Amino acid sequence: MSDRSLVDAALDVIANHGLDGVTVDRLAEASGISRATLYRRGVAIDELTAAAVEKAAEQYREALWPALTGPGSAANRLEAALRALCEAADQHLALLVGLYPHPHSPFHEEVDGAALVQEPFAEPFERLLRDGITDGTLRSRDPAADATLLFNLVSWTYVHLRHAHHWPPEEASTRVVSLVLGGVLRGEN
Repeated sequence: MSDRSLVDAALDVIANHGLDGVTVDRLAEASGISRATLYRRGVAIDELTAAAVEKAAEQYREALWPALTGPGSAANRLEAALRALCEAADQHLALLVGLYPHPHSPFHEEVDGAALVQEPFAEPFERLLRDGITDGTLRSRDPAADATLLFNLVSWTYVHLRHAHHWPPEEASTRVVSLVLGGVLRGEN
């Protein structure tokens, strides 16, 4: 969906009513466009919510890129990636709060009977864990599963602390990242 104002309106509705709460009536109210005009334009709610989530996902990927490609040990790059995850979550806090309770969120896919975080979200952390095993700065018995765990521990804990507890961004990020890193760091880095 190319209409940025409609994508922004969908983000607003998701933030206020959750993913299942996106309706033509709410979209019309949030966008300032009549229901009839939305119908004439062929606006599809599923396409619009997918575009809103994809916009946030693209910004997430861009935020993590420097940590994936930058210099330094895998442990240092993992810390930078986890902090970038928190920053990206903060930019889309309302969207994430709206998506969290949804049973079919865009973050999960079924693999061998278990719901794992979709590759675009967890793969950067798996890559960093594998790099850390190679350079000796990180430990993990199962980098794919641990990447899913890292993504969920940091993103959803951060979102919860920011939204429900009103923690400041820096405090939430610092405390969550340092606690989680303790589980994968190997020795002094």
